[in-house]
Amino acid sequence: MTYRAGEYRPDESRAGRSGVDPGSRRTPARLDSMSRAKRELFAQRLAGRRSKSGDSAGRAGRSGGRAGGADQPAVWSNSLSPAEERFWMAYMFEDQSSAYHIPITFRLTGHLDVAALEGALSTVLTRHDILRTRYLIDADGELTAVVDDPRSCELVVVPAGDDPQALLDAATEAPFDLETGPLLRPLLLRAATGEHYLHFTVHHIVTDGWSIGNLINELTLVYNARVSGGQPDLPELTMQYRDHALQQRARAGELAGEVAFWRQALSGAPRELGLRTDHPRRSHVKVPGRSVTITFPKQAALDIARRSKSTVFMVLLAAYSVVLGRRAGHTDVVVGTPIAGRRDPVTEPLMGCFINTLVMRTDLSGDPTFKELLLRVRQWTLQAYENQDVPFEQIVDAVIERTGTRSTLIQAWLALQNFPDPALDLVGLDAEDVYVTTPATKFDVTFYVDELDDVMELEVEYDSSLFDEGTIRDLADEFAGILTTAVRGLDQRLSELTSSRPRALS
Repeated sequence: MTYRAGEYRPDESRAGRSGVDPGSRRTPARLDSMSRAKRELFAQRLAGRRSKSGDSAGRAGRSGGRAGGADQPAVWSNSLSPAEERFWMAYMFEDQSSAYHIPITFRLTGHLDVAALEGALSTVLTRHDILRTRYLIDADGELTAVVDDPRSCELVVVPAGDDPQALLDAATEAPFDLETGPLLRPLLLRAATGEHYLHFTVHHIVTDGWSIGNLINELTLVYNARVSGGQPDLPELTMQYRDHALQQRARAGELAGEVAFWRQALSGAPRELGLRTDHPRRSHVKVPGRSVTITFPKQAALDIARRSKSTVFMVLLAAYSVVLGRRAGHTDVVVGTPIAGRRDPVTEPLMGCFINTLVMRTDLSGDPTFKELLLRVRQWTLQAYENQDVPFEQIVDAVIERTGTRSTLIQAWLALQNFPDPALDLVGLDAEDVYVTTPATKFDVTFYVDELDDVMELEVEYDSSLFDEGTIRDLADEFAGILTTAVRGLDQRLSELTSSRPRALS
């Protein structure tokens, strides 16, 4: 299983040959005929609505925010979360790019009860309204969430053939239609007697990494209960994602202090990362991406964190900022990083996109020691955590003038994957994670760091229209090398840190 939120795009020629239905490719009708200039105006309208979202959410909350009778789906107007608006706009501007598709895949060996699996999926879809949500523009021109009624889930079962990986890739890359849905697509490949591939493609607008864990946990509980004839012990849901979205909009007016912090903290921040590229920057509807992976001993990062009273994330952020600053020739480096966005415990069992982006700004000026740099990083990070409730979209609107959906505030991303992959533990089956990905990325450079037993695994995703693979491998090696040399003495100045590292681990 692999979920790297927001980093994939389709190869339509391969999807067309796969035998898997690629689904509708239709852009929402009311926007299909819009010029790009009109789309820009629509983006500005959403930004303006965010600034007034306290009043808007209040109106939606008092009226129930929904329409529809007993035989009609629930229609929620003016009730989308900032994350939903962000991904909808990206979907519309980026021509249904699969950069926002999240694949989840397991190879199942043993006796699979397909009926029990279908029943488990139906139960999960019934429990979580967000998994039955689609998005359209209503007659008044409002972006609207429509929640369809629960229905039985029928798994698409396809022979795996000689190349199951190609079918899995094609299923992941096939475009979604956010207007017609569904936004969770299950697929079951039958490889041989006692062997199946269970695959889901989920659009990021309705999920995040935490939600994927909830999905897998609930599937496990319900499937096992159905096979054994018992009742699943599922966590109680006291609210749905739409309730969270309305609460988030209603709280917008309470975040003035946090918005003021970000406005001041990001004053004068660079609008471009400034990395020297191997190829000229071009305008892309879908940004092509590739990745390279290295591993390196994690003890250096752990030792630096312990000795400097920092966290491992702070250490990695400091090293990443040094690398980016050197490559760009800048002393002011801005990086984005994800945060779960679930501070209220009642949101923990919910599915949906709660994730928020925090802006990390690192000051490399004055050739500080690595210890001094960590103090700067630690201070910024703690302040960012204290002001984490402001949606990233609101920060961008407050700090810079946005062009369309592109924020010129962040072109580099750092994510420490320090949580265990959820386990699909089905009765009578062995489940093995299967790596599925597609070639696209949202940022110039993205660092995903996984903590393993004795090493850290670094996957670097990059815009392959800008950078050659050799450049990115050098970037990854330099990052690992800085950690290796910094641990020898935290009083070394940044100019003294070398970037050599053992090549044997690459």
